[in-house]
Amino acid sequence: MAADEISLRLDASGDRGEYGFVCPECSDRVKKPANRKTVALLIAAGVEPALTDPEEMIERPVLPFEDRCPDPAARVFTLDDVIAFHYLLEDDTAISELFSLES
Repeated sequence: MAADEISLRLDASGDRGEYGFVCPECSDRVKKPANRKTVALLIAAGVEPALTDPEEMIERPVLPFEDRCPDPAARVFTLDDVIAFHYLLEDDTAISELFSLES
């Protein structure tokens, strides 16, 4: 897909917005939200951005603070935790024990 086939509309901050294109398989118009990273990648690929009126933007759900940070006193989830969780998911016996399933 060429850069000129993708539209990029930015909100007032310039680092978020939405992008759109016509699906090459079904010819439907597709619109997706674009975070800062997506915006940067699209611009780097040559997509020309346009500023958007805030009322025209896709409304994104906003989580209340307590749902984003349920326990501020909890310890930080680290890369070591991710690695340990990965290995735990590969261990059928550990999963069976955690959910009290037969092994």
